[in-house]
Amino acid sequence: MTGSSERPWLNLVGGLLLTVGGLIAARAVELPSGGLIEGTGGIPWVPLLLGLFLCGSFSWWLFVGRRQKPSLLRGALAGILCGILAYPVVLLIAELVRRPPPGIGILRRLLTALEVSAFALATTGFAAMFTMAIAGAVCALILRRVYPRRLRSVRETAGRLIWGLAAAAGVVALVLLAGFTWLTLLPLDKRGLTEPHVLAAPMNHEQALAAYQAVLAEEAKLPLNPRCASKLLTHGQREAQTIVFLHGVTNCPAQADELAPKLLGLGYNVYVPRLPGHGMADQMTDALVPITAEEYVAATEAAIEIGHGLGDEVIVVGLSAGGALTMWSAQYRADVRSTVAMAAFLGPNLVPAWANRAATNLLLILPSTMFTWNPLEPLGPPEMDYAYPRVPTRALGQFMLIGEVVADSARAVPPLAQGLGVMVNEADFAVNNALAKNIAKDWERHGREVDLKILPVSMRLLHDLIDPRQADANTELAYSLLLEMLPPRPACAGTPC
Repeated sequence: MTGSSERPWLNLVGGLLLTVGGLIAARAVELPSGGLIEGTGGIPWVPLLLGLFLCGSFSWWLFVGRRQKPSLLRGALAGILCGILAYPVVLLIAELVRRPPPGIGILRRLLTALEVSAFALATTGFAAMFTMAIAGAVCALILRRVYPRRLRSVRETAGRLIWGLAAAAGVVALVLLAGFTWLTLLPLDKRGLTEPHVLAAPMNHEQALAAYQAVLAEEAKLPLNPRCASKLLTHGQREAQTIVFLHGVTNCPAQADELAPKLLGLGYNVYVPRLPGHGMADQMTDALVPITAEEYVAATEAAIEIGHGLGDEVIVVGLSAGGALTMWSAQYRADVRSTVAMAAFLGPNLVPAWANRAATNLLLILPSTMFTWNPLEPLGPPEMDYAYPRVPTRALGQFMLIGEVVADSARAVPPLAQGLGVMVNEADFAVNNALAKNIAKDWERHGREVDLKILPVSMRLLHDLIDPRQADANTELAYSLLLEMLPPRPACAGTPC
């Protein structure tokens, strides 16, 4: 037999063509990318291109080069195998070329890359496989005339191995498609998420203060970081407007240490509740694992109820996971004057909007694992000892569930809150901005006016817009943008009416 050794460069050409197909597939599944070697919130270009080329060259050699016959079927199978292998290979290369994070061994990093690739395959893999199959078939058409015509003479065992791998690749693609379809169609558990608590009568100022003291009494029973108890800043009386600020996942009310006094100085009463499971003194706690979406929503409603006792109007502002709860308040609470959802976490940037439902169900079904926000700082910044440096995947799934519930409702009925604000940070690679934009569009489709503020990449703002202790924080700009989105103050605010 005269094998591909006569023209080994054809395998490299096939690898290059499949690399192009892989880039198209990455675009099709909206894979985030950025940076050359160490990407910010996305897959760096060097590991992406190198991983695709290696997987493409090997797959092409296995299915086409060994037999010197680039048929459409063989090309398609080479593309599918390339797509399957590329998920873990690209992420593994990305881990290897990154600066080694202190405190995290190479084995843990590689295992994390495999876990992420498995998650991505389960949610978007079928679309990538379909695209890569087409790319492989096109490659076969392009290279068909370059290969010499010859008799097919290969060892039987080698042929069986190749077709066995081909069958396995096809089965994997079908399983991914079936799994994605099942996860997408699997009903969400919406218990406690679609029926807001209706206030029979709002609290008065004294009742709100008593309710806040009851919250503090319950929190005193927990091993909390002293900086993380719920915070209430008031002018000593009921004001025209109260702002309820909802912090982000793994953070705590200390996130608003600078923002809350600023809002107080502008005449608002300000309540910053601690979300369930947050603020524990042990930063490595797993306290978030058992907390459900229903509990987060219940905590939000309790905070709004206290807010009504502190002001004639309640404004809900939230960041990240707090932004998801803010959008829930906008959709379901008619007694809320206005809402501003900042960088709302409704789904990760890694997962495209069309796969978010499947990803949500997958995270809620799988056993929860801990995900480190920044492997370069496994314990988090020293000055932010109140925030957890890692998050359980189950907690992310709970906030994605809240986002899916809001999205379903927004498609069907208009939101109930009087004012609607959504802040989208285009420089934020932690969240999928398309999800918040889609909800805002649905609200507008129902005839509601939405203050949708898009912060361009050129502003270079962080995902955590609020906490001044974040490295490279620009809270002065972030706070000014937030204040622009708050509703007008009543004419008699701060003076006798």
